[in-house]
Amino acid sequence: MRMLKYWLLGSLLASPTAFPLSGNIVATNNVKAQLVSEVSAISPGQSFWVALEFDIRDGWHTYWRNPGDSGQATTLKWALPAGFTTSDIVWTTPHRFDLPPLVNYGYAKHAVHLVNVIAPQDLKAGAAVVLSAKAGWLVCSDVCIPEGGDLQVSLPVNSQLGPVDPAAAALFMAARNQLPTPQLAATTARIQDGQLVIELGKEWGATLAQIKSLAFFPYEEGGIEYAAPQKLSRGKDSIALAMKMGDSPPKGGMVHGVLLATEQSGNDTVSVPMEISASFVAAGGIQKSATGAKAANEPATSVPVLMALALLGGLILNLMPCVFPVLSIKAIGLVEQAKKHPAAVRTKGLVFAAGVISSMLCLAAALLLLRAGGEQIGWGFQLQSPLFVTLLVYLLLAVGLNLSGVFEVGGGLAGVGDGLTQGDGYRAAFFTGVLTTLVATPCTAPFMAFAVGAALTQPPILALCIFAALGFGLALPYLLLSFAPWMRRILPRPGAWMDTLKQVFAFPIYASAAWLLWVLAQQTSAFGLGAALAGTILIALAAWAYQKSKSSSSVGRAAALATATVAVLLAIVLPVRVADVAAAAPAGSAGGTRAADEWQRYDAVEVAKLNAAGRPLLVNFTASWCLTCLVNERNAFADAAVKEVFRNKGVTLMKGDWTNRDPAITRALAEFGRAGVPLYVVYNAKPGVSEPLILPQLLTASVVQSAFADAPSSAAAR
Repeated sequence: MRMLKYWLLGSLLASPTAFPLSGNIVATNNVKAQLVSEVSAISPGQSFWVALEFDIRDGWHTYWRNPGDSGQATTLKWALPAGFTTSDIVWTTPHRFDLPPLVNYGYAKHAVHLVNVIAPQDLKAGAAVVLSAKAGWLVCSDVCIPEGGDLQVSLPVNSQLGPVDPAAAALFMAARNQLPTPQLAATTARIQDGQLVIELGKEWGATLAQIKSLAFFPYEEGGIEYAAPQKLSRGKDSIALAMKMGDSPPKGGMVHGVLLATEQSGNDTVSVPMEISASFVAAGGIQKSATGAKAANEPATSVPVLMALALLGGLILNLMPCVFPVLSIKAIGLVEQAKKHPAAVRTKGLVFAAGVISSMLCLAAALLLLRAGGEQIGWGFQLQSPLFVTLLVYLLLAVGLNLSGVFEVGGGLAGVGDGLTQGDGYRAAFFTGVLTTLVATPCTAPFMAFAVGAALTQPPILALCIFAALGFGLALPYLLLSFAPWMRRILPRPGAWMDTLKQVFAFPIYASAAWLLWVLAQQTSAFGLGAALAGTILIALAAWAYQKSKSSSSVGRAAALATATVAVLLAIVLPVRVADVAAAAPAGSAGGTRAADEWQRYDAVEVAKLNAAGRPLLVNFTASWCLTCLVNERNAFADAAVKEVFRNKGVTLMKGDWTNRDPAITRALAEFGRAGVPLYVVYNAKPGVSEPLILPQLLTASVVQSAFADAPSSAAAR
């Protein structure tokens, strides 16, 4: 057949009207490569197919898009005339190469890689075009050799697409017969006991009975252990294929790849490759750890109980350092306002609560939508964005400057807190509630983490109910102050001292802004941090200019307002640059405090190995923007007695840094039913007990010491 193809091609080349369908041949010691066009001519705006054809030396092979345990996929870098576009390589079904202890995916003897090309609409007929590409491939036997070459194919341009050449038709038909077809019916996946299980359900109908064997070729690298056996099992109305998980579990809640089924119908046995996209499913209820980890005294998981836990967590959030200053600012003005307008105070309390709850629901809806789209994110996800962190720094700085008296929006003590935005008191109360939610997101309170993690496993409506309860708990103290006069009587009487106190409260706000700048330093480069610092200066300039506009002449007022406007606009432009820099060259972070030498980077594979070996292990899931995490690290983990316990017991310390988005850590949190940090997991705290223990979110030195009290000393373990 190959000789016939070349004979036909030679005949075409000998014809005065013929045009070559294949280009130059690059021949190495192991591979002959060329570009082949399916059509004899092209036309404006039309699509056509080109193939990269390999003839491979016996005993050698090239690689598929996922090469397996070793190897490198074939690449094509095109140099095309203006207006031409190409698809990625369309990969035919690979073969499995067992090279113990490794397994590779690729092609032997002959391989055809298809590419779709689209010509531009304004292509001129009558002239020839040359399609050029630089091909690179790795070819292996006992040794591996990187090879490549410059390939091209020249095609004439006609007003209509040229006919398919008979020699090319056979080549392209054979290649298309090796392409995986879309899956026949819905396919699901799950992770169970360290295994990735792909299941074909009853929707596959009679096909299930015809399937005699299955083999899975994943698109994503590292998702499975390629050399491990893939085991087929049958249920009443299903077939499942189980394989050992790899170092990088599938991302985005989906498994993508080629499922090669061997089917028998009568006396005929055929191989049917199918391209699958299997959705992950849970067994129902709240997702549990694959290792069976449970927190001590884990609460019930019904939705009403979860809502009660969320409400309690929201209440406790008010005591966190990131929230308390904002609530205190509102409480200051409440005393004086209540004397003059008690009804208005109650209404403002409701408006404030509406701001808290609605912004909480907006955050929750965004989180649920992104997770439904495959994003691996959790509670506090917005703080993983340098752009959001920078804007929050600006907002807190503006609030602090307002409290310090650099500029005033609203008047007198009645405007305290309501001066967070311009306009009437109700609008200001609403946006104060929004601000309270924003500054609360870096914190995770006791009871709240379990409720939020469980909410993300519920249907969207129920999940939003749980988040609404969290917002209600956050707003509840101010609501009570608004509606209960006896509670307001507990507060100090108004007086001149309140102006001084208002200015004092500016400093916790400044401290929060400074802390967020430190968080930004963990997320981005020195240039990104410098851009944010420049933005804070511009915000300060805008505040000063705005205040000057109030006491200036009409000309001076216009100049001052123009200065304030330009400064704010420039400050807003700078965070975009911060985000670009962070994407291009993010700075590493150890999470929380800079990781000390004894803290290792989180590695799920290493966790499994240490757990299997019975070694005591503490995994600290943390983030630089998690204030609770920082407090625990500076108090409990920095305690000299705790460090001594770690040394004496031979505890391996591992830190999962979630400062920047990390899907692997998001998945690890989800395995324990959590959607945010902090999370502290202890392995092998007692001899012979491998089931992990989850520590409380607020740690003390004694809690950590108690967790390892029954662990043998490192000397005894040896």
